[in-house]
Amino acid sequence: MFSSYISYLQEKGKSKNTIISYTNDLHSFFDDLHIRPDDFVTAADVRKWIHEMLHPVDVKPLAISTINRRLNSLRSFYSWAIKNKKLQQNPMSDIQDLKTADEDNETIMWLTEEEFENLLYIIRKKPVKSRGVNLEEKYRRDRAIIYLLTYAGLRVDELSNLKLTDLDLDLKRIRIVGKGMKVRTVPISNTLLAEIQDWLSYRAEMAKQKMHVADSPYVFYSQRSPKFTVRGIQTMVEGYNLPKKRLTPHMFRHTFCKWMLKATNNDIEKVRRLAGHSNIATTSRYLKDSYSDLADAVDALPKF
Repeated sequence: MFSSYISYLQEKGKSKNTIISYTNDLHSFFDDLHIRPDDFVTAADVRKWIHEMLHPVDVKPLAISTINRRLNSLRSFYSWAIKNKKLQQNPMSDIQDLKTADEDNETIMWLTEEEFENLLYIIRKKPVKSRGVNLEEKYRRDRAIIYLLTYAGLRVDELSNLKLTDLDLDLKRIRIVGKGMKVRTVPISNTLLAEIQDWLSYRAEMAKQKMHVADSPYVFYSQRSPKFTVRGIQTMVEGYNLPKKRLTPHMFRHTFCKWMLKATNNDIEKVRRLAGHSNIATTSRYLKDSYSDLADAVDALPKF
């Protein structure tokens, strides 16, 4: 039954990373409840699981966004099972996503302009401990990656899969293959263009020295592989932490959306198209102020 569901996801054109995420979420549910995919499950079982994720023993509770993602994986699985007559009752019928008092405030974090500038300084100055790593090569690559994530709003898997042929520097645009194999085109700003050109020029020099770079169709490569993997990019980004802010690749996509809303005077539809969001409700989340914005507003109250 489970393998049939995975085949269904593949037939729908779900990305490899999405299928892995669904698989891990479902295995977590089945393992935590000690059940099999075809066992009878009630809404009470699901609510118990939610309670255990919110109030675990000896470990930190999961983020609301993580729990909601897992619930979404369950909805998809049980909806498929009911539709294909694998099961008779859907335990997810009455299960709603969890909400925080300040809706999504903790799940969407972005960089201020000052933090982004500080990050560029850290990338330039941070010593690299890995053996055999060319310091200049790593700096140039990491800088180009940060700029592409921030100024084009790429997801980490989109960046990993980005090919040289996806860049059209003459027309200043990037072809991006996103979720569900949906293709979108993002214009390249002059700021980003300069960074891309600088990296490609350096990459061409490296191609003369390294065979795996010369043979690689991808924009970014690793020390030994023609493709910089999703995990490799995540590890690279996480190595550059700012004071009081732990970086993730998706944080730069959040930054892109937040900065673009400001640049377009909150034109949600433009930002939705640039970010490749299927639902405009996803984009509208970025209209909400961060906790620090709210704190600054409170501090600005008259003092007597």
